Amino acid sequence: MISVKGLSKTFHTSSEPVHALDNVTFSAEAGEVLGIYGPSGAGKTTLLRCLALLETPDSGQILFKGSNVLLVSGEELRRLRMKIGVVFQGYNLLFSRTALRNVMLPLEIQGYDKQEASGLASTALDMVGLSHRKQFMPSHLSGGEKQRVAIARALVTQPEVLILDEPTSALDKQTAESILELIQGINRSTGITVLIVTHQTELVGAICNRHIYINNGVLSEPGYVPDTGLLATPRAGETISC
Repeated sequence: MISVKGLSKTFHTSSEPVHALDNVTFSAEAGEVLGIYGPSGAGKTTLLRCLALLETPDSGQILFKGSNVLLVSGEELRRLRMKIGVVFQGYNLLFSRTALRNVMLPLEIQGYDKQEASGLASTALDMVGLSHRKQFMPSHLSGGEKQRVAIARALVTQPEVLILDEPTSALDKQTAESILELIQGINRSTGITVLIVTHQTELVGAICNRHIYINNGVLSEPGYVPDTGLLATPRAGETISC
């Protein structure tokens, strides 16, 4: 589904360049739940933003179903972005909009009429178990409910890939487990490919088919991820430097 080849990204600061990604290479198969782990500053968020087409790398390729997304623009790029749903850390909801209207937003941007956008957004909220909270403002929702709205918004365009940045970091253990059960259920029912960037290996690890561990800029060799008990399982030929 996604193949990353030789991806590099450097940020130029006033003091010195920061090499956030350096020759990153890995892949994610269709229908897979891939966990991406690593310490702070390892380049995970920069990698996520590149995969979500929110950051432009300096070099390398991002292949989506065989096509290099870095070579397209305009209408073709807009269509590709619809195929990749992103759930940001901190939800990124608009507090002036109800849950329903938050989920409608991507469709409105794409030019859907209000009635069709409302119907699709309602279906997405039903999928995440929030049909009873459609008209609630974010300030009246719990943390778990806000995360469900964010997931519904990412799913409303019917993407083929769902990327989640620290989806359980702000939640208590019970709520986090319910969100992970939801993500796993969506993966199983739709076949969507899921990439989860997280520090919480003890929670998220159980739902992943495969785990990538980044430490000191290098993708781990096959073996147990330190302090987690998880098995790091890169595919043959995969390397990551961050």
